[in-house]
Amino acid sequence: MKAIRHQLPGLSAVHQEFLTGRYRLPQPRVGLGPRLVGLAHGAMDVSDGLVQDLGHLCRASGLAARIEAAQVPLSPAAAAALGRDQSLLASVLAGGDDYEVLFTAAPGASPDVDRMAAELGLALTAIGSLGEGEPGTVAVIGPDGENVPVGQGGWRHFGGMQQGE
Repeated sequence: MKAIRHQLPGLSAVHQEFLTGRYRLPQPRVGLGPRLVGLAHGAMDVSDGLVQDLGHLCRASGLAARIEAAQVPLSPAAAAALGRDQSLLASVLAGGDDYEVLFTAAPGASPDVDRMAAELGLALTAIGSLGEGEPGTVAVIGPDGENVPVGQGGWRHFGGMQQGE
């Protein structure tokens, strides 16, 4: 959304155009969903923001989550924007309109996940873990090992954007 509103000063025209195009014409990973049957423990699209959507998945599972911010894959354009302004991390992790697939699988499923990713020609990345804690809570850990405050963020269907917009 910040790219559409031209709120990313110093970003190259190519990167600005990429982010705007990603927003206006998302490319959902529709081929991935059916392949997760029997492999994933839970799955959903990330359209309302990674932190918020992961929180929904965690509430449904009765678990808490931990995201390693450095593991979250970014396009070169998003990485460039974040490189210019680290305060954008909350927007990157809590904003919406990503249209990616978020799924959970057992740690031992990594070889099967890797094989499936290769067959589909998709890059899939482990970004964190689920565990004990307050159901629905999502902790984001920065590269320095410290908690990153990102808030709930995301899109609320009956209230618009929240913190992290």
